[in-house]
Amino acid sequence: MEMRIAGLSHSRIVPFFCVGVLSSLVDIGLMYWCITYLGIWYMYAAAFSYCCGIVVSYFANRYITFHDTSTKTAVQFATFSAISISCLVVNLGIVWLGVTFFSLTPLLAKIVATCLAFLWSYHGQSRFTFRNPEQAGR
Repeated sequence: MEMRIAGLSHSRIVPFFCVGVLSSLVDIGLMYWCITYLGIWYMYAAAFSYCCGIVVSYFANRYITFHDTSTKTAVQFATFSAISISCLVVNLGIVWLGVTFFSLTPLLAKIVATCLAFLWSYHGQSRFTFRNPEQAGR
């Protein structure tokens, strides 16, 4: 039995969160490594590491969270990437607003942004990227 709270599937949101933690560790760790050991400019390192995190997140969510067996992986990955990049934009926008207009510390603004972007990402990935075939007509 699948528990639903405000449209969120409990059986999927926990694995989605865990995959998010994993992909964030890959992202942050790779960024740190690129800056520290390769001497890459932080903006390039951040872009590269974020893209690597998207790839990890896609495959982990595809197989672990959503148990997806679709053969349309190119289209699915493009959709996943578009939603992930929109989450990055949402995240950065919330951080900027929090610091600029609400006098939050950057860390607190980042925590708020990450929580809101997580909900945005889960909604988008479950509704558009990994939707069930019976949801396709909705």
